[in-house]
Amino acid sequence: MSDLHNTLCWIPEIASATVNTEAINPSPAVFLATHAPLRIRQAAVRGRELIREDIEVSEEDVLKDFLTRKADTGTLLMPIVGDSGSGKSHLVRWVRENISDTNKYQVIYLEKSRTSLKAVIEELLSGVQDDSLDRLRADINSFSSGLDEIALARRLVNALNEALAATSPKDMQGAARILAGPKGLATILQDPHIQGYILAEGGFISTLASQLLSNRGAIGPERAPGFDIEDLPLGVSDIREAARVPANLLGKIMSSSDLQSAAVDLINLHIDTAVGSVANLGGGRLFEAMLQVREAYARKRKEIVLLVEDFALVQGVQRELLEALTEAATREGKQRYAPMRTLMAITTGYFRELPETVLTRVAAATGGHIYDLDRVFSEEDDGGGQITSFVGRYLNAARVGRQKLEQAGLDTVPNKCATCPYQKTCHEAFGSTEEGYGLYPFNESALKRMVHSVAPSDKPWAFIPRAVLSNVIRPMLIDHAREINEGEFPSRRVKERFRTASIDSPLSSALEGEIDNVDKANPDRRKILLEFWGDAPSDPRQIDDAVLKAFSLPPLSNAGTRPPVTKPLPEKVVQPPKPGGLSPSQQRRIQALEDWTQRQEVLPQDIAGVIRSIVADTVFRRYDWSAPLMRELPRSALGNAWSNQATVVSIEGSVQRLPGTDRAPIKFKRNPVNSQFFQSLYLAKEDSPEARGEHLRRLAKIADDSQSELSEAIVRHMEISDEELTIGLRASLIGAALAGRAAPKMSDEELLAVALDDGGTWRRGDIAFRIDGWRSLLETHLGRRRPLVERLRTALGLAQGTGAVQMIDAARALPLLRDAQRSWTWETPEKIPSWVRPAVAGFGRWNSYVMEQFDALALRIGEIRKTFAQDESGPEVVRQVRSALTEAEKVGLGPGQHDQLRALLASAEAADWRAVTALEKDIKAATSEDDPRALDTVLLAVAPDRGAALMTISEFLRHADQWLTSALAFAAGRSDTSGDAAVTAMTNVLNDWASLIETQGNNV
Repeated sequence: MSDLHNTLCWIPEIASATVNTEAINPSPAVFLATHAPLRIRQAAVRGRELIREDIEVSEEDVLKDFLTRKADTGTLLMPIVGDSGSGKSHLVRWVRENISDTNKYQVIYLEKSRTSLKAVIEELLSGVQDDSLDRLRADINSFSSGLDEIALARRLVNALNEALAATSPKDMQGAARILAGPKGLATILQDPHIQGYILAEGGFISTLASQLLSNRGAIGPERAPGFDIEDLPLGVSDIREAARVPANLLGKIMSSSDLQSAAVDLINLHIDTAVGSVANLGGGRLFEAMLQVREAYARKRKEIVLLVEDFALVQGVQRELLEALTEAATREGKQRYAPMRTLMAITTGYFRELPETVLTRVAAATGGHIYDLDRVFSEEDDGGGQITSFVGRYLNAARVGRQKLEQAGLDTVPNKCATCPYQKTCHEAFGSTEEGYGLYPFNESALKRMVHSVAPSDKPWAFIPRAVLSNVIRPMLIDHAREINEGEFPSRRVKERFRTASIDSPLSSALEGEIDNVDKANPDRRKILLEFWGDAPSDPRQIDDAVLKAFSLPPLSNAGTRPPVTKPLPEKVVQPPKPGGLSPSQQRRIQALEDWTQRQEVLPQDIAGVIRSIVADTVFRRYDWSAPLMRELPRSALGNAWSNQATVVSIEGSVQRLPGTDRAPIKFKRNPVNSQFFQSLYLAKEDSPEARGEHLRRLAKIADDSQSELSEAIVRHMEISDEELTIGLRASLIGAALAGRAAPKMSDEELLAVALDDGGTWRRGDIAFRIDGWRSLLETHLGRRRPLVERLRTALGLAQGTGAVQMIDAARALPLLRDAQRSWTWETPEKIPSWVRPAVAGFGRWNSYVMEQFDALALRIGEIRKTFAQDESGPEVVRQVRSALTEAEKVGLGPGQHDQLRALLASAEAADWRAVTALEKDIKAATSEDDPRALDTVLLAVAPDRGAALMTISEFLRHADQWLTSALAFAAGRSDTSGDAAVTAMTNVLNDWASLIETQGNNV
């Protein structure tokens, strides 16, 4: 077997030329050499439905039935139904190759690759010469050569418009009546704006025009069976650009699925008319021509056998052709037309859309049954033998090559394996078919899995020959040949090409993890080989060593121990829970985690949510709140910053619609290691003893490694970066300055204390001296200060658990505080943290308020100094006023203001008159600095709370001045009239005080 190592027993170029996906392409020798018995069933026709029966027949049975069945009318129409790629055309081709009596039959063969109308007509009329037929040929030739695809597409739309305009509402039912007539669908086809969408490249009309003019070739797209809802102009971007009538109708069609279906049916009903009109086939010309052909062969006493590889290729002439094919051969007891036997391949859906009259004739002529090739295997009948027989024939043909098959003739098929020196060991390792064809480089397991992989997802047991040829056999023989030859097979491309079908077991994630541990050189190749060629065993050693050697993989050592590995169930069948084991719902979740990697399925949202929750919560619980050092917060305080969403824990292969998942701090790839990890996390959550300790340790490591990401998320969500905290501290300091609690040149300790004070007990004593703007700004700030300070305390403080802050991290706070107090101006930052913004409402006027307040204080000091000299003491002024009041009361002098002034005397006597001097000093300092009126300097005079003394002193001096003025005038009047000695003495006291006030005023 070592000689088979990296061996190719075929030449890729010869294999490519020999193995074709279409039945018509191979030569007869290659076709018969690769023909494998088809799985054909009878199906009963019941109206438009097919009732599949359990009666299987062979190709020979179909051929015999087709050629010997007697039809009362002399015409037999026998459909072969099945989905695309099921082998319908192959069966039609096989019938042609096995019709030997050419004297009895005139065979007309319509190939599916020859789609042009010219090719179809030429084939139908071949062998018969007649003037009228020659004119028809000439007209078709002129049609084919005189138009390009774009022009033909437009003519088809115009002809379809005319056909639809001729329809009548009485022929329609219900709401669909609005589609008939010249103001129905016809007006939509006429509108230039909408017509552009109908003529779009790749649409039904443009594709039909292309295939009517030229053959599609072997690899061109198959012709669509008809107009479909997708071909309606439902995607018109701006319907307002269309005319009003078609726009209104199209709007109604867009909003009604019933109208859409009715529109499609109406167009398909008249597409033949449109094609006939454009191709000059109207007036029943093709019908008459086919009858002439039948008359000609009747004279030769021949039966016509019409073999149609794809009924869709006669689109545009179907109605007349079907009428001609089913026209009775005998009229008035005499045979006029040659009998017709028509075998046509047609998709199941298209068959159901045939006219009612045709379905009735089919049922009558065939005894009520047709032949169905939609084969679907099952778990009980997996089709292993038929699949290997089918593939084995093509593998042998690829090895032999087309030239040698043709040289051998139709009756003999050489077997390349018969002359191979490695036949015995190769067939033992990889298997062979009953015909003796080796399956290398496949084996039966690999073949079945790959066939299941290329089957429709809703029919995983289906066997579609064309899909197997084009997606399994050809890629392996051609695309992967180099990898096999160079020892690189099976590569990752094999796994990407063949996804594990739902009915097949993938390798378990545990087994994949074990392979990663024991095979450091080729773990990925070994996994693919074990899954496909080893049928996903439970032990990585359970595969034939000869298969490993053929693909350059060494056997694994038997040394060491390994935990038992359970092969996953091929279907998601929930097993009853074992005693003490998992419940059915828990088993389903474990299986879903397995399928996430092994079947590449989407991880269900609820399971992904559980995993995300476990990981995110573990990271949070292990966070120590030391970087940065701050008060511990409950997780609820972080909101979406550290949620259980994909923005925090991203899992590849799960539903992740939220924006930002690509930036998630924790990401898990879809791989077996993570599948096993997730399974352990889930088991641990369910308190299962099967959770593995190594996975729990990995979780702890992930949590520790993610601390910096969580820290960044906290800082980002809480908006407590150094820059943001500096903004918050500056706002707090300015707020404290508004309240008279902070000012430049205070110590760091004092400023930190006021910055972290929520101001709940702050009351400014000199509020009466404050300008309106200052008072308003202070009131607003104090009302919103608490959340600002709370965030600062949280970010800079320490607490027991999630309780209140008990101490401040000065090491972090002081540098930020010093940065904040570098300037006491407020320049609104480009981005203000949300927790700062409410507390700084109105701070934009702070700088101007400081200057306005300075001017107001300077003015008030000037007013005080008009009645209170700098070299006088306040208590002395109070004593003089009190003395004057006493003397005035003795003689009944002055106006009646004694009581009010005497009340102010008590307050003034208790006031600290040094407040005047202190304010005056600060104001003078602010105006004598190198940078006069600089805000930080001015703030030294403006910010401090001067208390109530200034207002008391100011009010006292103002009232005393007013009383003095009145009292002097009143005393002068009394002395002139009475000469009273007491009054004279009082007047002398008042004059002395007045003189004192005047002197003080001059000194100001």
